[in-house]
Amino acid sequence: VLQSRLKDPKIAQIVTVTEGDPSSRRFRVFYEMNGDRLSPWHDIPLMNEDGSYNFITEIPKWTRKKYEIATAETMNPIKQDVKNGVLREYKWGDMCWNYGAFPQTWEDPKHVSEETGCPGDNDPVDVIELGTRQRPVGAITRVKILGVIAMIDDNETDWKILALAMDDDKASMINDLADLDAHMPGVTDCLTHWLRMYKTSEGKGENKFGCGSKPQGAAFAKRVVEETHEHWKTLIVEQQKVGKMKKVASGSNIFTELALDEA
Repeated sequence: VLQSRLKDPKIAQIVTVTEGDPSSRRFRVFYEMNGDRLSPWHDIPLMNEDGSYNFITEIPKWTRKKYEIATAETMNPIKQDVKNGVLREYKWGDMCWNYGAFPQTWEDPKHVSEETGCPGDNDPVDVIELGTRQRPVGAITRVKILGVIAMIDDNETDWKILALAMDDDKASMINDLADLDAHMPGVTDCLTHWLRMYKTSEGKGENKFGCGSKPQGAAFAKRVVEETHEHWKTLIVEQQKVGKMKKVASGSNIFTELALDEA
């Protein structure tokens, strides 16, 4: 099941198509509508008419394979990250939450955040969905924003938006960090600890944080998302000017073909 009670009829038509062996470097999860491929990063809208946001699952909770949107590949499928020729997994342990990204956002490497003093990491903004259900790789889920953690990863700003699925059993009761701590006691402390420590299992140091190492609330988080959305808009305009972006017509739909250069 790709959708989570999606209300947008166009988004409800999107399906995922896998290619390659899941245990190989060739494995990819593509997105299609009516048989035509689209980009989950550029063509799925950030927001819905009801004010909710579209969350794309890269890493399902209770798993550890480090899947991510391939920003440097045509139509930006989801793939497992590779380092030194080896498929990456989290050595610290399974991801305890659904992890992914918001479409149509970009952490601009030329923009230095006041909260962290570091530039963006050149990726869509990361999202951690804290609901009870496991979402499969590639799922598109309507979520609400609860807060944000200002993580610094290898001297780059790496925002972690905290969100909750709109169809979660507790969605009607949780709208901000205070509600989150009331209904899921300890979750923000546990999450911050996980993010701080997970690289130590690879022999690296602890990750650092901006904002005094304190998670920020929903209003602050929404401003971060809006800022990264504006950066994405600028990216689209700049890439179009230099001829690196192409629009692909399919019936009444127009999809975006844009792959960033490898870092």
